[in-house]
Amino acid sequence: MNEHIMMIHGMWCGNWVWDKYKQYFESKGYHCVTPTLRFHDKKHREISNDPLGTTSLMDYAEDLENEIYKLDQKPILMGHSMGGLLAQILGSRGLAKALVLLTPASPSGIVALKPSVIKSFWSVMTKPGFWKKPMLQTFDEAVYSMMHLLSEEERKEVYERLVPESGRAGFEIGYWLLDRNRASRVDQDKITCPTLVIAGKQDKITPPSVVHKVADKYSSVTTFKEFANHAHWVIGEPGWNEIAEYSSDWLNQVLIKMPKRPHPQTILKIRPSGKVNKVVSEFKVKWFPAKQEDRRVHRRKEIAMGIEASIPYSGNAQYYELGHTVNISQGGLYVDTNLPLDEGAYVNLSLNISESERPIWVQGRVVRSSDKGVAMYISHAESERLNRLLPV
Repeated sequence: MNEHIMMIHGMWCGNWVWDKYKQYFESKGYHCVTPTLRFHDKKHREISNDPLGTTSLMDYAEDLENEIYKLDQKPILMGHSMGGLLAQILGSRGLAKALVLLTPASPSGIVALKPSVIKSFWSVMTKPGFWKKPMLQTFDEAVYSMMHLLSEEERKEVYERLVPESGRAGFEIGYWLLDRNRASRVDQDKITCPTLVIAGKQDKITPPSVVHKVADKYSSVTTFKEFANHAHWVIGEPGWNEIAEYSSDWLNQVLIKMPKRPHPQTILKIRPSGKVNKVVSEFKVKWFPAKQEDRRVHRRKEIAMGIEASIPYSGNAQYYELGHTVNISQGGLYVDTNLPLDEGAYVNLSLNISESERPIWVQGRVVRSSDKGVAMYISHAESERLNRLLPV
């Protein structure tokens, strides 16, 4: 099954901005979905008094979430500009396998109103009540802030395709401190999937210093890359394919690729050594309890099962036997094994519960490793099936 990429456009745009990226990534075998945000179709170009002006980021996110639920698997979310912020919001809801944020708008808590940003929005910000009206940059502002690396002909062509944006959404991004609904808030602890953040050194509307703060917000899972010869329009300016290629290579490194599993009847039984390990573990837990404080917040359950692992960084999708679980919870699992893994590495696991069921797949990151076992934080899993195993 091919990976899905949902590409989310930014302010004033439509799904047409992804034409180049869509063709590129589909040639790599991805299935690309390019939704158009609410009220961003061409017919709204000249409308000045409609619900667009008061449409919230939360409205956009709700629409996109509904589109994600129509897919048969969790997608990669790729967002540009405001679309990058929407990708962050959706990622914090656990709806992304990975995030690719291209010159993204920043969430609340990051001060983004730099001089170049104010200049980019000057005609909007000086308009009374802009936060409840549709808004559109002037041609000169669009060229200054986003399109200064395009040719004169390309600038006119792109500007003619732009449509008004929600003043409310702009307010929620730039004036987040005054937004009672906190629409642009993203809980950094809930971004657990691999995240790539791209900045353009010549970007004036989402300056690289601001984009770097976005990357710092999710530093435990983020790769940051700044391109010296790029600005904001990284989806179509000269050399766009350089960024697309970099993003593709990064995805190949971090994505968890689940190979087809054998039929349940071919899954090997848990070896006798696994049963012995479980008995020994239970004995240790009962008679030699750990003295240190237990800081884990999720209830845990001991289950004997075969664990197979595949390391995506190795370039080898082959699974190998890792060991047997001692503790598993919603937050993570601990595997008895004498095969230590690198801390910080992303790993995909196959949990062989029984011969009669297909394995449960889990994606996670190694947080502790020794010659006695590996502790993993679970970032993605078949939640419904996994939850049936866990204590309530």
